Amino acid sequence: MSLTIRSIGRSELHLITALSAQIWPIAYKEIITQEQIKYMLNTMYSQKALEQNLSDGHVFLIAERDGKPVGYAGYQVHFPNLDFSKLHKLYVLPEIQHAGVGSALFDSVLSASQKQHCKHLILQVNKNNPALQFYHKKGMYIHEESVFDIGNGFVMDDYIMRQDW
Repeated sequence: MSLTIRSIGRSELHLITALSAQIWPIAYKEIITQEQIKYMLNTMYSQKALEQNLSDGHVFLIAERDGKPVGYAGYQVHFPNLDFSKLHKLYVLPEIQHAGVGSALFDSVLSASQKQHCKHLILQVNKNNPALQFYHKKGMYIHEESVFDIGNGFVMDDYIMRQDW
């Protein structure tokens, strides 16, 4: 099985929307309510929201296994300042997890960040997300914690993780 990771543009953002609709209800079912999952998918993964992300400088990567989309990542370099990059999104289909796809996506983001002379990578992750273990294994550490109001009565209770090099 071959794994390809490539960046995508506006015309392929629908791949991220489709993958999110498959991944989120499973990934977050024990962490947040179905109501919040639906709200976040509608506000953060609509074509309009993803196009705005592109306009704001996000780069989107799609992981394909034998030509089939199985995961994605979204990141920004020089965010919030020149020394940093931020991993905004990294998700893999549940049936493909633990097969190296997430690591390949993460490593692609890390490599791109280093090539752009960033010195730190940050990300937000829900405090109850099992992915914390993955990020720790990849060299991330908990830098701080924060609660973000995302509207409609919902919040994200997250750790801000960081990796320095």
